[in-house]
Parts: sequence; C-alpha cells; structure tokens
Amino acid sequence: MKRRSWLRHSGGMLTAALMPCAASAQQAVRRQLRFSIVLSNPHPSELRDQQLWLYLPASESPIQQIDSVSVSAKHNMLSDALGHNILQLSFTRIAPLATKVVSIAVDVLLHDASEPAPLKDFRDWLTTERYIETSDAHIQALAAQLRQPTAQSSGRAIYEWLRQNMHYAGYIADDLGALYAVTQRSGDCTEYAYLAVALARANGIPARMVGGYVTDRNIAPRAEDYHNWAELHIDGAWRLLDAQKEHWLTPAQQYIAFRFYRDKITNPVGLAHRFHSNGELQIRL
Repeated sequence: MKRRSWLRHSGGMLTAALMPCAASAQQAVRRQLRFSIVLSNPHPSELRDQQLWLYLPASESPIQQIDSVSVSAKHNMLSDALGHNILQLSFTRIAPLATKVVSIAVDVLLHDASEPAPLKDFRDWLTTERYIETSDAHIQALAAQLRQPTAQSSGRAIYEWLRQNMHYAGYIADDLGALYAVTQRSGDCTEYAYLAVALARANGIPARMVGGYVTDRNIAPRAEDYHNWAELHIDGAWRLLDAQKEHWLTPAQQYIAFRFYRDKITNPVGLAHRFHSNGELQIRL
C-alpha cells in the first residue's frame, strides 16, 4: 500500500481542484452532487472533539476525477491508495441539544469507460474476501457452469444468470454476501454485486464491488439512492455489470463511484459503506 496522502483545506465554502484530468473536459460528462449532512447532539450536555469521515466521489484516472469540492464548514480532505477521497469534519464543541447542517457540493468529471485502466496487480481482485466467498463449492460450481471461451462472454453469462435467477428483495440493512445470494437466490443490490464479483473471480476475471450513485443529471442524492454494483476488468478496462438494474457494460458514465469494496481498512472510514464517526453525534446524510 502507498502511504495515505493528506490534502488539507480550511475555511468555509472552499473550492479546491483535486485531480488533473487525464482527458480534456470536452470529452467528459460533468455531474454535480449536493449533500446536506445534519449533525445533532442528542444530549443535554456539550459534546467535545467530535469527528466524521465520509466518502466523496473516488478519483480513478482516466475514468472519473473530482473537479471541485465546496464545503460549508472547516474540513480536511484525505485520499488513499485505492483512489478514495474522504472528507473529514471535526468539531471541537457541539452545544447541548444543538444541530448543525453542513452543505457539500462536488463536481465530478466522468470519461468514457472504455478508456484503458491497467491494473497494478490483478491478483488483488481475484481473492476470496468477507462476503465474496469465491472459493466456496457452491460458487465454484456455478462459476464453472457459466464459464465461456472469453472473459467478456463469461461476464455476460454471469450477468444473464443473475438477471434471470435472482429475486430482488428490496433494501436489506445488513450485508449478507455472495454465498447467501447463491443459495437463497435473493437479496438487494449489494448481494447482486457480491455474487457477480465472486463468480467473476472464480472464473479468473478480476472484479470488484463498487458503491455510489447512478444518475444522468445533477442531483441531491437521498440516502436510499445509494447503490452497489460490480465491475469486471476485461480487455484492459473496468466494465459495468449491474444485474439488479439490468445494465451490462452501459450506461457506465451514469455510475459515480464513491467506494471500492475491500475487506481491509485503508482509511478512517474503515469497513463502513458510506461514513464513520468517532463520537456521539447523531448523523443524517
């Protein structure tokens, strides 16, 4: 792992260019996402030294880069070796029963998903992980049934099996994983993604689960809009596989990645999907 890099910012409504663009802006789609974070002190006493870390859109050249970030509170920006961008909010004191609202606007540049994205080490995306039980006999057996002569045709076979055999159960609060999905044939978008990744890895295709938002316009996402999908590394680039929404390969430019799932801690958000706090604040995003 590379040492985590720290990009520090301070002041209100600060706009900062984070990453240079690998392609020209004329070739990119620009999207703005706006969030309001409500932080409440539920106690009749003052809270001190409260911190919150949350994911912003990831930076992954040449596919996706943050162009600017505007935050209505003092903050720091962090990044890690996977390309995650993390917003850190720190509060020295929060008054009893007080509520704070922090506004965030992020401009993202999205490029053609067919752009080459070489892997530094493809083995990182072929392993068994928590919730991605690639080596389990049930998953190995199904992967063998779906194996085709090429990685792309195998990916398409995985997509079609999921689309035709999985039952969408609606939102489920807990992660259940690929093994649950293959045995129960049910789950929410997270289980669809876990199983797609497990089946791809079992067939020797580097794959990852991604979390974020799907949109064809500027939006203020709601919590329930957060979505998980799979990406398979085929022919030198990450390819979209989202059987829950019935999207294979396209429309990749509508998918804005915030988190690349790994069963290890690479930043202060830890193993959480969206954010992590170290205090007693109640947080609504």
